[in-house]
Amino acid sequence: MELNLGNLLRLARFTVQNPQRGAQAVLAINPPDQARWLAFLLTAALSAIMTALSVALLPPDLRAAMGGQLANPLVSAALQAGVLLLAVQAIHHVGRWRGGTGTFADALLLVVWLQFILLCLQAVQLVAQVLLPPLADMVGIFALVLFFWLLTNFVTALHGFRSRLAVFGGIIAVTVLLAFALAILLIPFMPALPPGV
Repeated sequence: MELNLGNLLRLARFTVQNPQRGAQAVLAINPPDQARWLAFLLTAALSAIMTALSVALLPPDLRAAMGGQLANPLVSAALQAGVLLLAVQAIHHVGRWRGGTGTFADALLLVVWLQFILLCLQAVQLVAQVLLPPLADMVGIFALVLFFWLLTNFVTALHGFRSRLAVFGGIIAVTVLLAFALAILLIPFMPALPPGV
């Protein structure tokens, strides 16, 4: 398959309709490792740009409450890359620990593909944010549900698991544990509250 935007969008639509077969189709492309890492960095950068644009459209008080960190593309790109790499590691190592057969390279490819699909939705959400803000919230909710649905099916296809329900439960458990661990690690970097608060 020629990797142009039209074919990628058609494959993305097919993946949303049939996640496991879509994941298998993506894995069958089998790009070299260098291409996988390049796509990884590109999706992280594009996601950072989209996030910066979304933040720029927010009311000034909401932008101020965010501290401006997400509006900085460099900071956002680094955060995106870090979170995506953590997801790849978790999908690979936890999946193998539970008897899965997927490789790190294929976990990387599927995370990149998932991020590409979410970027397409983020673009739709950005347009909705300008033209019809209430619709943007609905797109955001749909994107969250789609994220967990696709991730569950991708992990199932990657590791050859049988139960999507068990995979979904594992994803939720790992997500909670990672969020808790990250919160503990970030406590020293959080600003101190003023006296009396």
